Amino acid sequence: RSCIQVSSTRNKLSFSQDNNSVTSMGYLFLEEEICNIQKKYEDLQRQLGEMELQNEGLACQLRKEDESLLCSKLQLEEKIAEYNALTRQLESALEEGRKTVAEEQEKMSCKEQAFQRKLLLLEAEVRKRQEEKNQLLCVFHHNEMHHEVHLKELENSLQKSENKNQSIQNYVQFLKAAYVTMF
Repeated sequence: RSCIQVSSTRNKLSFSQDNNSVTSMGYLFLEEEICNIQKKYEDLQRQLGEMELQNEGLACQLRKEDESLLCSKLQLEEKIAEYNALTRQLESALEEGRKTVAEEQEKMSCKEQAFQRKLLLLEAEVRKRQEEKNQLLCVFHHNEMHHEVHLKELENSLQKSENKNQSIQNYVQFLKAAYVTMF
């Protein structure tokens, strides 16, 4: 912008000189204006140098931040890869755990069914044994009553036999005594 102003001013000067219409006071004013513009130009040059130095510093800082960012990106990618590997391991372990649980549940279910069948068989066996026991008790009581009746009959029969025997012995004694008395 300063260069354009200087160039514009010079053009005006040369145009003014051609026309010979510029006064010496106007010329001094123009020289002062040129001097001011020159100072502004130098000031702007200095500011531009400072800004270039700042830009270089910022560019250096930006490169460092880019390197740091790249490093962080690589670390992040490593962590993501590690996380993905751990996720796969966890999913695999979880799936294996589910399979194991399902297998164990299946085994327990089979064992429980076998146990239920065995329990039903044992209950049926117990009922059967109970019925047999009841039948045997009935038979035993029946036989016991039959034996008691038979025993009473035998006792009666024995009593009758003993009575008969006693009678016969008494008769034999009587006969012996009669025989001895007779002879």
